[in-house]
Amino acid sequence: MKATRTRLPGITLRDGAASDADAVARLLSVVNPDDAEAFDDVRLVLEMPHEGPLSHSRVLVVLAEDGSGRQIGALFAGPPFWLFDHPVTNHPALLEDLVARIGIISAVAVDPSYRGRGVGAELIRHAVRRFTRAGYGMLTLNCFPALEGYYKRLGFTIMDDLIVHLRDGRMAGPVWDDTRVAARPLDRHTALATVPGLGSPVVSGILPGSRVPDGAYFDGEKLRN
Repeated sequence: MKATRTRLPGITLRDGAASDADAVARLLSVVNPDDAEAFDDVRLVLEMPHEGPLSHSRVLVVLAEDGSGRQIGALFAGPPFWLFDHPVTNHPALLEDLVARIGIISAVAVDPSYRGRGVGAELIRHAVRRFTRAGYGMLTLNCFPALEGYYKRLGFTIMDDLIVHLRDGRMAGPVWDDTRVAARPLDRHTALATVPGLGSPVVSGILPGSRVPDGAYFDGEKLRN
């Protein structure tokens, strides 16, 4: 499996494989120590064949290794789970379109002995490049207050809510109680638009015909213009 060099001496990145399951589980266990099974589905992903558009179809698992080949960091990203549960996005064709355009980084973990050296930032930059090349329009992640400045430096916008304009004034988005959302547009079609009546920017242009019209406002139910 081809390794990708980073700007960090001796540190390379590569896609995860089935043989990496224990190492990935070890690294990701520090992300949510209170829930040992939080990322069990990564093992199932790693059993999948390596095929595009990401490392394992619509999921990306990337490992960072030091010069000795030791796994020192991991990133897990893929389709946002909220898309599958939201009442507005339950139409199969619409869901398929959105899954191909919006990604979420579910976890970034770095071995404690390598923290503060830029390994996590390299993993995130790599994810941005991979999702961009795969044709996605937006990459998101849940963000705790202590990390807001970190993600801003990596090109993300921090918002209270993720609001995605679909078409005809209809909108969809998740509800997160304990975090904010970091979002980064990845192509020229997708942008974050300020809309009167809403406290967070609206994702505009994620699908054909979904650009937020000039002069649009929120009337309490949907976008109007």
